[in-house]
Amino acid sequence: MHAAARAGLHPPHLLSALVVVSAILAPAFGAFITATVLPSAIAEIGGLAIYAWASTAYAVGSILGSAGSSVVALKIGRRRGVFLAVGVFVVGAAICATAPSMPVVITGRALQGLGGGMLIGAAHSLVRELFPEELWQRMLTAISCAWAIPALGGPVIGGVLAGLGHWRAAFWAMVPIALAAAVLTASILPGSEPRETKAARVPFGRLALICASVLCIGSIANITAPGARAALFAAAAASVGLMLRLDRGATTRLFPTGMLSLRRPIGKAFWMVFLLGMSTTPGGVYVPLLVQVLHDATPAAAGYLYAVQSLSWTTGTLLSARVSPSRSGTVIMLGPILTATGLAGLFLTIGAGPVPAIAASLMLVGVGIGTCWAHIGAAILSSARPEEGALTAAMIPSTQLFAVALGAALCGVIANAAGLAAGASRSAAALAGAWLFGGFVAAPLAAFVIASRLRSAR
Repeated sequence: MHAAARAGLHPPHLLSALVVVSAILAPAFGAFITATVLPSAIAEIGGLAIYAWASTAYAVGSILGSAGSSVVALKIGRRRGVFLAVGVFVVGAAICATAPSMPVVITGRALQGLGGGMLIGAAHSLVRELFPEELWQRMLTAISCAWAIPALGGPVIGGVLAGLGHWRAAFWAMVPIALAAAVLTASILPGSEPRETKAARVPFGRLALICASVLCIGSIANITAPGARAALFAAAAASVGLMLRLDRGATTRLFPTGMLSLRRPIGKAFWMVFLLGMSTTPGGVYVPLLVQVLHDATPAAAGYLYAVQSLSWTTGTLLSARVSPSRSGTVIMLGPILTATGLAGLFLTIGAGPVPAIAASLMLVGVGIGTCWAHIGAAILSSARPEEGALTAAMIPSTQLFAVALGAALCGVIANAAGLAAGASRSAAALAGAWLFGGFVAAPLAAFVIASRLRSAR
């Protein structure tokens, strides 16, 4: 409610805002808790070579969950859809908590991603469905602000439990948070809702092709034979090509009209979502591990370093919340520049330190994305065709999650190529960090180029 109040919402929209924010909290807490405890899990059950797969599997599951959330709501209602999402998320958390090996943790994370993606997709769809257009940007701001609560609390929960040697309990700690979202939804949303019996089907075949491309790229990290690597890369490219070809002739489109076009404002904005989403992955996937190896940080301290990026995202969102639409082009261009500066700073400091400089660089990454994110989202919603409004809204988190999935897979490829798969030595960790942050700086720079063209179009 605090996040909604800060966004300037009042009854009757305040109760609806509470439902939207509660749907974000479970996957958000899961992200911060997992990032904090995963290095401790690796130390006990092994699996460093497939470390990035915990993030990749979660993001791939989230793609399917977020894209399918709108149809689930039409079939069984928003309320039951949230209940289903919470149930899947809880089952995934239970699998992680009882996992005897890293592959089982990855399976649980995939289920958590499926449930979490459904919750995030439902939250974005409810913004467009329950609120008038003049409140869309404020609600997107409220969603960004809601991440500040898990960013503060998640590392505490995960850090304390990991420090005591109880990393498994950290996954059980996610369960009451998810159940709280179900309780709030049951209390506020109506029990019976109008539903469409002939709702459009989610194009799961094309989504599966997207996920297959991500999985192929992620698998390259754990394959040494050059021929097999080439085959996986070719399979990834073929999956994307086939998906695009099928989508062009489909009755039910996976992508809103113009989503991939760099000539249209909606396409430029979606490409920015993709590139900025990728920019978050090296910090989100590897910073907790790298600072523990390179700078002897405790699990809680490493978790808070990871949280700096998200808290700064919220700060940037709040700072830019009152920028008028007529001036949004300026902050849309400023955001990628700040993010690129932060990644360049991490390239210089991740190995040598000091830790405060690493934190400052992560802060720039988060502030940069937060500065422009809500404005990009508002540009997408306002550019959508009326008959594609729900699809367009749901594709905002789907695009971000696809970017995170692909980014996490690429992180695994880069880190393992730097030698991290052979062991978390200081030299391997320093080299992996330099390659990760130095390579990913290209993403926000490309977003800046697109932003300059989007500003001209606007």
